[in-house]
Amino acid sequence: MRAIAIHAPHDVQVEERPIPEPGPGEALLRVRLVGLCGSDLHAFEGTQPFFRYPEVPGHEVVADVVSLSPDPDPVPQIPARVQQRRPQAGDRVVLDPSLPCGRCYPCRTGRYNCCAHMRVLGVHTPGAMAEYFVAPLACLHVLPASVSDELGVLAEPLSIGCQANNRARLQAGEKCLIIGAGAVGLSVLMVAVARGARCAVSDPCLTRLAMARELGAALTLDPTRDDLPRALADFTGGDGPAVVFEVVGRPDTLEQAVELVAASGRVVQLGLCSQPLTFAGNVFVRKELDLLGSRLHGGTLPQAVELLETGRVQPHRLITHELPLGQALRGLRLMSEQPDEVMKVVLRP
Repeated sequence: MRAIAIHAPHDVQVEERPIPEPGPGEALLRVRLVGLCGSDLHAFEGTQPFFRYPEVPGHEVVADVVSLSPDPDPVPQIPARVQQRRPQAGDRVVLDPSLPCGRCYPCRTGRYNCCAHMRVLGVHTPGAMAEYFVAPLACLHVLPASVSDELGVLAEPLSIGCQANNRARLQAGEKCLIIGAGAVGLSVLMVAVARGARCAVSDPCLTRLAMARELGAALTLDPTRDDLPRALADFTGGDGPAVVFEVVGRPDTLEQAVELVAASGRVVQLGLCSQPLTFAGNVFVRKELDLLGSRLHGGTLPQAVELLETGRVQPHRLITHELPLGQALRGLRLMSEQPDEVMKVVLRP
């Protein structure tokens, strides 16, 4: 089979490998579509701190179950990691790429996405950027027949939007601000709109703001040109947004989120930031704020699949490029060199 392997930063190779064999509790999967994620780009650029070179990336995927190997010893279910039903041979599935340990405190208490020993398929183990790959049965979610491959390949990023909205406790009728209109920020937007919230989106890229409006944003803002405090005061009747999602990962945008959110509001940070963060501590007391992190997807794949099945979200607009599997390097270069024009690249084996 053909597989894409990243051997070192900027070293992407198309390889011939044997078709892997599933072990106990695993399935062999034939890939239909696989998406390129920001974490794949970071592995390509050498800025993904967890990626193990050389490795096959890829975790946003729609695949067919070719065969499976049940585990002879029942595996204890991790709280919150639920499936509508166990997959069978011939099913079309999407993937929760998390490989939690099942034993640490977060795993025992239903927050396995924060596993102290987390591994991720396509980062620490061979991923889905190949004609075939192997994954644990517990990671697979059956895709309804009414959901196309092009929608299904976006279930995993959409589930990250579900996790962020769950963390925010966002309610119908609330007004929120999303800082950053990349694929993840727009996934947060689609879930929030589906839940009945009214959303403002801030991003300096006009192309991405146009996409945000197509996906239901009630207000779009260019932070390099617009007066955000005044515009948001008008949008919220002077209150400020109840929730601000920070999806950029920079100290200045997180500081901006804390300043713009309403008193008693919630700030949810999705953007990864390795730099120190500095706030005036009294703002948290004065506003009595909740500052919340949001990581991966804590059992939210079924929520994402349900949103796709009911048609409450239409994320297929995010796919701007479709390429053959062998052109993975071209796709990564497009993401790196044309970030304003390239939203989501998918590969078809």
